[in-house]
Order: sequence, then C-alpha cells, then structure tokens
Amino acid sequence: MPASTVVGIDGSAHAWRALDWAADYADRHRLPLLLVHGSRALLDEGTIPPDALRRLTAERQDLLAEARQYVLKVRPEIDVETRLVPADPARALVEESEHADLVAVGSRGQGGFEGLLFGSVGLHVAAHARCPALVVPRPAPYPPGASTDIVIGIEGMDDERTSIEWAFREAASRGARIVALHAVGGEFSPRRRVIEDLELSESLAGYQERYPEVAVDQLVSDRTAARALVEASESAGLVVVGARRRRSPLPGMALGRVNHTVLHHTRCPVVIVPGSG
Repeated sequence: MPASTVVGIDGSAHAWRALDWAADYADRHRLPLLLVHGSRALLDEGTIPPDALRRLTAERQDLLAEARQYVLKVRPEIDVETRLVPADPARALVEESEHADLVAVGSRGQGGFEGLLFGSVGLHVAAHARCPALVVPRPAPYPPGASTDIVIGIEGMDDERTSIEWAFREAASRGARIVALHAVGGEFSPRRRVIEDLELSESLAGYQERYPEVAVDQLVSDRTAARALVEASESAGLVVVGARRRRSPLPGMALGRVNHTVLHHTRCPVVIVPGSG
C-alpha cells in the first residue's frame, strides 16, 4: 500500500484549509488520504461517565465523516480513510507520519475541539514529523487560487539535498516554477554577488537536468534568511525549507530561528522537509 497523505482534523476553519491542501497533494500524487482526529478526551480513564464518552466519540466520528464526505464530493477519485485516536493530537499525527508521504496541519487555529493552535500541535508536528510537514496558515488561499511559484530557501549545506529534491518533484507535479532563494543577510559587493550566484548554482546542479520541465529562477538577497523567505511568501504558492535532525538524544528536528520565524509569519503554506542526516 502506498504511503498516505495525513491531515489533522479538529473542527477549526484552519484544519479545513489544511484539508484542502492535503487533498490537492494526494490527488496530484495519487496517494490515499488519511484524516486523523486525536483527543485525550477520548481516553477511557474513568473520568467521565460511559454514556458521555460514547456521545463524545460519536461526535468526533461525525466530524471525521463530514470531512471525508467533503473531500469525496470535490475529489471523488481519492481513497479517503478516517482515524479516531484516543491520544494527544500532536502525538497522533507524529505517529501517523511514520508511514506517510506528507502530514498537513492548519496553523493559528482558534476554537474547534482541541483548538489546533500553531504554537502547540502545529509546531510539535513540524518539529517531530518523520516525513515532510505541510503547515497551512490563516492567509493561505485555496489551492486553485495559489501562485505557481515554489520558493525554496537554500543555505548551501550538504543536507539540503532532500528539501531541494522534494521542491523540484513538487514543482514538476504542479507545473510550477522554482524560486531558489539564498539570503546573505547584508549588503555585498559585485564580486561577492558573483561568488554567491555561483555557489547557488552549485547547490542546484543536476536538478534541472532531472526536471527539465521545471523553470528555475535564482535569487540572492541581501535580507536575512527569515525576512527574505517571509517576504517571498507574499507572492509564492509554497515555501519549502529544510530542517536538520538533532544530534542530541532528543528526537525530532532542530527547526532553528529561521524556520520558526517563517512558520509564524508566512503568508502561504510552508513545507518543512526533514534532512537525510
């Protein structure tokens, strides 16, 4: 069975927007879609009466069923499954990411059953997912209305190969253009610009040959990386950034200041791609 596209469903408007993007991704890549709702309130710990627990479970199942019917109405060709998990929603999504091709969450959600707040569930998933994590912010358009530009932040590190490959593969599936963005964080001389342009070209070497249908623009910016990526998100359809795996015993990604800033201020969806190291 192919890996699935996983999306967190919590009843908020932001989760529904994430569902639109996850369904679009699953459709283009011909993957099944798994709708997940996790809640500690569903744990049978004897803290609530059995009848109340049954009503609560039925309520959450109805939420997932409604989301499934919505997807099948607009994209009937997708194989859509639902999963109700009696666990913390962040933990449930991270566990599902073990066998997923992509996991999607909405950000800055208000309300809903668990209030899918970016600072809690969304950030935890972005930092701990075992596959690329798609974070869809409040201002993001619906997929059909999004820009065809995919911006990828490039520092020139060896462990960026995974995120660059992911961005090119996604651009090929969308018919999108790649904007390869390298920020140097200050003014630079004409000589340094030539050097930075050459280094950016080296980072992209080989990808244009493997994906000849993907147009590529290279951009060297004097902005800081965080500011350059946030500004680029104003006109982009997607921002792609890599995340290094922690070298400490703690599991997950070391998102860093740049990724945190982008996740909190982006105007379009962001994909965090775990490094291969």
